[in-house]
Amino acid sequence: MLRAGLCATLVFSLLVAVAGKPAVAAEPIKIGTIFSITGWAGFIGTPQKEVFAAMIDDINSKGGIGGRSIEYYYEDDKSVPTNAVISATKLIKDRKVVAIVGSSTSDSALAMVPTCEQEQVSFINSGPAKIPFKKWIFSVGPGDVRCATHLIDYAVKDLGAKRIALFHGSDAYGMLGAKTITSEIGKYPGVSIIIQESLEPQDTNMIPQLTKIKAANPDLMILYTTGGAASVVAKNYKQLGMTTTVLGGNAITMPEFVKISGKIAEESKWIFLSQPLMIAEKMSPNDPYRKNVYEPFKKLMKEKYGPTKEVTLFHASEYDAVKAIIEAMKMAEKIEPASIRDALEKVKVDGFLGPFAPTSTDHQASPVDPMRPLIMRNGEWEPYTK
Repeated sequence: MLRAGLCATLVFSLLVAVAGKPAVAAEPIKIGTIFSITGWAGFIGTPQKEVFAAMIDDINSKGGIGGRSIEYYYEDDKSVPTNAVISATKLIKDRKVVAIVGSSTSDSALAMVPTCEQEQVSFINSGPAKIPFKKWIFSVGPGDVRCATHLIDYAVKDLGAKRIALFHGSDAYGMLGAKTITSEIGKYPGVSIIIQESLEPQDTNMIPQLTKIKAANPDLMILYTTGGAASVVAKNYKQLGMTTTVLGGNAITMPEFVKISGKIAEESKWIFLSQPLMIAEKMSPNDPYRKNVYEPFKKLMKEKYGPTKEVTLFHASEYDAVKAIIEAMKMAEKIEPASIRDALEKVKVDGFLGPFAPTSTDHQASPVDPMRPLIMRNGEWEPYTK
């Protein structure tokens, strides 16, 4: 009887202990990021990291995904592509992440592609790299081909250009833009590229090319290059006394261009197709872009980092990537790589770089280019209207 009593007491004690033990929390969802926090691209990676932290912390504060919190891991590739590959391998093999978001540079993004494809883990590329269709790779925004297509369409239909000069960089960005524009021009009867010149992005003198363009007397010059090179073009344009209307692409409208050549662009009435973010504060409060994307994100960033925090172009692309992976995890049948990849092809959300809406045959996520026409006025970007 004593032994039976002891057994009963032991069983009761065990039941009490089990009943009083808190339930085991659901295992967190592991996401990896690879940014250039240090090195030459640190000015890109730092704001990207800020976005990731703000958005993931926000979703965790609201219960996570299906009751599971998101655990995120940062890797700094130090602006070196080979480091990005090492980081991707570490995140997949050691951390067991279900997806990777990044990166800060095109070279790092391209370097990571083979690893993510081989290991079958989705990579949502938030940078500008042009990546051919891959099963496990998704890129935010419309991509450079759609941007260049929009540029020539705007030049012809909205600005009425007929005789066009094309001045482009000799780098990958400039050459792809030139190839796209010259292939599209045949769609517009009576419109032609009457002169085409190229520049080296590091050149400090563009007078020879601009002299030829001036002599050709076009009614519009499309300038397809980056901000640094465009600053040299602007200086030489003024030196030559040129008055040709200039239409620039979105890669020009960076702070360095505004600082160096903003006054020339303003006085010469240059027009740019660029990010709506740059004029968001000047949009109508009911503009869908401002109301549904810009204002909610600005509020989140100020709550996280203080009232003086400003939203930049480098925040914008990362927002699109993080928004996409969050929505994909909500939609996925299971929180595992294959289900998340399948869900990414069904995601449809509004972003800074246009809608994120890839398909099973096109992983360049935005089917349309959202760029809007801008001009400089009183040192600030303003919407352009004819």
